[in-house]
Amino acid sequence: MVKRFLINILASAAHRVVEREKPTVVAITGSFGKSSAKEAIAAVLGAHEPGSRVRYSTKNYNNEFGLPFTIFGVSAPGHDPIKWLRVLGGAFWLGWGWGKMNADVLVLEMGSDRPGDLAWLTKIVRPNVAVITSVGMSHAEHFGSIDAIANEKATLVRALAENGIAILNNDDSRVTAMRKEFSGEAVYFGFSEGSDIRIQHADIVTAEDEFGHNIPQGIGVTIEEQGKAHDFLISGTIGRPHALAVSAAIAVGKAFDIPIQTAIERLERDYRGMPGRTRIIQGIKHTIIIDDSYNASSPKTILSVLYDIERIPLADGQRRIAAIGEMRELGQYSESAHREVGAKVAHANIDILVCCGTLAPVIAEAAIANGMDASRVHTFANSLEAGRFLQNEIKSGDLILVKGSQGSRMEKVVKELMAEPLQAPFLLVRMSDEWQKIK
Repeated sequence: MVKRFLINILASAAHRVVEREKPTVVAITGSFGKSSAKEAIAAVLGAHEPGSRVRYSTKNYNNEFGLPFTIFGVSAPGHDPIKWLRVLGGAFWLGWGWGKMNADVLVLEMGSDRPGDLAWLTKIVRPNVAVITSVGMSHAEHFGSIDAIANEKATLVRALAENGIAILNNDDSRVTAMRKEFSGEAVYFGFSEGSDIRIQHADIVTAEDEFGHNIPQGIGVTIEEQGKAHDFLISGTIGRPHALAVSAAIAVGKAFDIPIQTAIERLERDYRGMPGRTRIIQGIKHTIIIDDSYNASSPKTILSVLYDIERIPLADGQRRIAAIGEMRELGQYSESAHREVGAKVAHANIDILVCCGTLAPVIAEAAIANGMDASRVHTFANSLEAGRFLQNEIKSGDLILVKGSQGSRMEKVVKELMAEPLQAPFLLVRMSDEWQKIK
């Protein structure tokens, strides 16, 4: 009852201020990749430059509370009643016209856990630009089928203003099918032929350290636009999902008439990827961690990072280690999804597999059934146990992938293994006091 009251008050105030001030709204949704795309889009639009009037979602503000918080430019008040009173007071102040939002562009991430979530969010604020990153199994237990998930994501395109622009992932057939939902302009991004912003290459760049180990530095990306190729480097992270994020951002920049070279310069300077999204972190014993612990909403996200890890060239003696937590909220797809991941690990040149959670045995069994030596496969009930095991198991030069759903709490593995654990609050996900209280 109280929750619904708060949601309605915030939604009404946010809607009123947006209708009155009429900022240009860029909305992003997708089963995965939306947060990275949001960060890249904000960079391209100049959100980090002095005097910028671009406001974008911070943290994971993508639901019925987070969207108004972003519009008002406030942080979540948590369980503090005084902070809630301040937020509600500010909402009334802005919503009923006594204050100004002080933003000309809003870059809003929109999430959807259940059918109808996006319809609610787009009633609060109607997008001028809609970016669809992907359709996958995330939250499948609440939707029942992939087609139902695709229909939910298409809500964003259907909500576009008449002169709006749809920015669509050309590598995902369920996303490109959304073109028929909208009669306006569409811009396509991705690796596929025919993309307006096409990724020609997304190669992991490495450098040799003092011990002769190959250490990943970032992603070398080549983008083709109107027949011309553009090369640039995204530092501090790896993976094709980041290449897709920056290509989506360049597509949005195109809609804003931002020259591609300006967009690239801003990406190289300001985009580093968010915590827990394939960030490169120095580990103990001269190891390297690929921290992808934010979430694993579907097997597609794990298969993607395994593809990238497999292609990092390692020197003699270096090993690939994968610490993988279970995926949650997959409903009827859960067991088959975990078996798919285990089978891929067996064929991805992974030297040691560590699995965490209730469904860890399913991943392990599939890996062994597909040819991985059982002595190299280990299962643990939780991520803390896995992290402590790996502390003793790893050796100099190892490349350690850490991946899992939010509920798996795989950031605990990263914290156990990172060379500078005091930097955890600045580098890792779920380091707030609220999260630390959750076991």
